[in-house]
Amino acid sequence: MGIPRLLNQFMIRAGAMFIVKLIGLAGRVILTRIVGAEGIGLYQIAYSFYGFILMLTSGLPTTLAIATAKAPKQGWRIFKVVFLCLVLSGCVLGLSIYKNSATIGQLLGNPGLAYAIRSLAPSLWIVPLLGLIRGYLQGLKQVGIIALSEIAEQAFRTVFMLLIVGQLLSLGVERAVGYGLYGTFLGAFLSFIILTVCISLKKAEFPLSRAPDQLLTTSWFVNTSLAISATRLLIPFSEFLDALIIPDRLVAAGNTASEGTAIYGVIYGMAVIVVYAPTLFIGALSHILTSQIVAEWQQGNQRKFNSLCNTAICTCWLWGGLTSLFLFFYSDELSYYIFHSDSASNMIRYLSPIPLIVGFREISTSILWAQDNRKNPFMGILTGIVCSIMVQYFLVAIPGYEYKGAALAILLLETMASIWNIKVLFFSKVNLKRVVKPLLCDLTFGICILLGMALSTPPSENIISLWRFLCIGALFFAVTGGYIYLRCIRKFL
Repeated sequence: MGIPRLLNQFMIRAGAMFIVKLIGLAGRVILTRIVGAEGIGLYQIAYSFYGFILMLTSGLPTTLAIATAKAPKQGWRIFKVVFLCLVLSGCVLGLSIYKNSATIGQLLGNPGLAYAIRSLAPSLWIVPLLGLIRGYLQGLKQVGIIALSEIAEQAFRTVFMLLIVGQLLSLGVERAVGYGLYGTFLGAFLSFIILTVCISLKKAEFPLSRAPDQLLTTSWFVNTSLAISATRLLIPFSEFLDALIIPDRLVAAGNTASEGTAIYGVIYGMAVIVVYAPTLFIGALSHILTSQIVAEWQQGNQRKFNSLCNTAICTCWLWGGLTSLFLFFYSDELSYYIFHSDSASNMIRYLSPIPLIVGFREISTSILWAQDNRKNPFMGILTGIVCSIMVQYFLVAIPGYEYKGAALAILLLETMASIWNIKVLFFSKVNLKRVVKPLLCDLTFGICILLGMALSTPPSENIISLWRFLCIGALFFAVTGGYIYLRCIRKFL
């Protein structure tokens, strides 16, 4: 694959992820304004449980993508077997959760969650199948089809959810939010149909015989899938624990159950969504590079492998650092203009380093997986989760530290995982010395951006006007994007 094609795939992937995230953010904002902080808290708790269950199979698409990149013909055979297994297991799991939704709602601390759990149960059958197809297409580098299906899924899901919630709001927040989550199944099902049609039309164009297949053993596939699933499962598992621990500790701090759910909604349904939004850029980069760096590592092309890894890390450093500055300076404006409330502004400011930290975790995890190093990403996240749970349990229950304790727990989890991965890369064959030398230039640019944002915000104004904020944002991303292009991406052209 030539580099221009790699850049083209990255742009398609990044554009699709931006559209998906934008649609999701718009839907989340509208939903928050319809059902309030308590409603979005119920939504987030239900989705935390859903995400945790869904991640049990999360390693299969990535492993299939790696297997297909290595051996396209064997990838197709593996796909057919795993697809059939998921159809059967998904039916059993979905029916079990549907029948026990009331009990699950009780265990989650709110009986009203039974409606949401019941509505999400059918999605546990269709969404893993959708992810598996995308994993196979990722191994074949069919980025356009994946992008189309993701945009369609998010658009359908959001539209159906908002229509259902709006129509059923008179039944109460719990039922409206719960039944609205049927939109998740409808969006995935329609996206599955679109994906199936696209594959049928373009199957002849798939490069199934571009290179001789390597021998992939069943044990390799199972072990790799389990390792990746275990690593990815930790983040949803942590979010699920957050949904159990934080509302309970907020009640221990003197809040009512309703207030605890509302505070949880502000943290995870509002602030976390905003600060994690910039990470979609790095997520797109990681998604595109996975198959490419696997190929370079397998071929023993250390020079090109190092070049790809160093450029990805450099891009992560620049994008993450600069967007973190933007979040810190304009947290008030982001909270007010997105949610029409200032309740999330302090939390956004506390969590502003997230784009930088999560970016390092995403890129370093992809590099280590490409080297078949599955243990260290898992251990890094596991260490972070243990530290995070301890902070949540003790700090969140202290009156006045509800938001600070939750923010510290999130930052600690991501920081521990990132440090663990970066430490391993420094002692591996990845040459990080080339990344360290140009940091002085990047720091100088960052200081200039910092001064520009400080001068653009008069101290007499608490919140700048919407038009001025949009102009500053457009200028910021234009200048930042231009510098990242000149500094990192141009060398590939």
